[in-house]
Amino acid sequence: MALNPDDFDEFADGYDDVDIKEALGLPDTLPPIRLPSLSERAALARQAPLARQLAAFAEWTGAGVREVTEDGELTAASASEAIAALGVTADDFAYLWEYAIDVEWLTYADDDRVLPGETARAWSDGDEEAVFVAWSSTLAAVLNGTLYVCGPAQDDDWDELGLGELDFDGQPMVMAVLLFLARREGLSLADFTEALWENASAGMSAADSVLARARWLEAYDDPVRLLLGKLADLGAIAEAGETIRLTPLALAAVHEQLAGAGVDIPLLPPTAAELTGEQLLAMAEGVGEDEFEAEADAWLAARGADDGARELLGLAAAGDPGERMLAVAAVTRIGAAAERAWRDSLDVPQLRPYAKLSLAALAGGEDVPPDLEPLPDDVAWLTTDMLALACDEEYPDPEEIAASIREAIPAGQEAAIFEMMSRGTHPDVVDVLNHVGRYHPDKQLAKAARTAAYRATSRRASPAR
Repeated sequence: MALNPDDFDEFADGYDDVDIKEALGLPDTLPPIRLPSLSERAALARQAPLARQLAAFAEWTGAGVREVTEDGELTAASASEAIAALGVTADDFAYLWEYAIDVEWLTYADDDRVLPGETARAWSDGDEEAVFVAWSSTLAAVLNGTLYVCGPAQDDDWDELGLGELDFDGQPMVMAVLLFLARREGLSLADFTEALWENASAGMSAADSVLARARWLEAYDDPVRLLLGKLADLGAIAEAGETIRLTPLALAAVHEQLAGAGVDIPLLPPTAAELTGEQLLAMAEGVGEDEFEAEADAWLAARGADDGARELLGLAAAGDPGERMLAVAAVTRIGAAAERAWRDSLDVPQLRPYAKLSLAALAGGEDVPPDLEPLPDDVAWLTTDMLALACDEEYPDPEEIAASIREAIPAGQEAAIFEMMSRGTHPDVVDVLNHVGRYHPDKQLAKAARTAAYRATSRRASPAR
């Protein structure tokens, strides 16, 4: 799912008291996800460098002998000692201190001392749930506090600083949700960067936004690199080249946050063999192509080729175009072992076009028997399925529609295929043709699609039909 940047505006004032689901326009349900077990999450959390530093910081404070100033900060001497003991820079120590206080790795005793807090005690006790909660709470602090620490004080006059209405409050959490939604492909560094700046400057003119961004970067740390660096230190993100993804540990933490906000994100069983066919198809939207193929292969190996093929083809017949094409692709990977299942699918209208193609391919593609020759309705059904995948009413993309047309229909044959589709039996054909007619960037093709949609509607309304 893609989020509209306009949906972020309501989220700009922090997220502690904000309904994330409503503020970001999230759907009621997101694709299912497989998460590490609690013991795996706890083990991963214990390996995170930032969490280990915070635990060491709490241990360094001892039993409450470290004094703080009237402002609640470590004395200069104690801060220098802590920096040396932890092996961090003075700048990094400022962030550690904020995280430690915010998440109760440290807590104040009376008014002049600091000592290990509840989070540090839970971490050292070793309970797996407590360790994961400590890590998740630290993630929230990193998201909520990192850009607060790096910028000007809240009582500074931002207009005098030339920052206008630039506001990073709550935006790191928005970016975490975006990374969760983009877990299949990840987010490019460029997209991450632009989204963070655009959200922080929402409501500003383009010129003011550019100027505020330049002045911020001149005076303060780059918020993107700073935030990504702290998230990497916590083991919350993984960067591969220019692509950023949440780690399984962070996916688990954000999953809990979204689930608590009322977004249903089903959890998948630990292994592919335990998946139902429905779960296998549903997970595809949340994983990459290679991962899905590996899951499907493992699932089919556990089911057996013929039984697995028949189950998937049954789901394909009952499903929407996206589910149908996923199931067909998985069965196609089985090869000759799925031939009987394909033969039995020739009598199923929703599967007949795919069965003919698959059986012809298994036969080597030469001297195709007459019963495997595609009929006009087969061509119409396949084309409608393919184009249906590009039909997004919420965020229509003319270029994606044009690309789908080029992939599905030979150049110059569009009007003829649209007419063939209008005569077909696919239940979605009117919606698909109307969508193409509304959003295709080529006016002539769009008109041909609208004409075909009108004819399809008329034929279906006809008593003779």
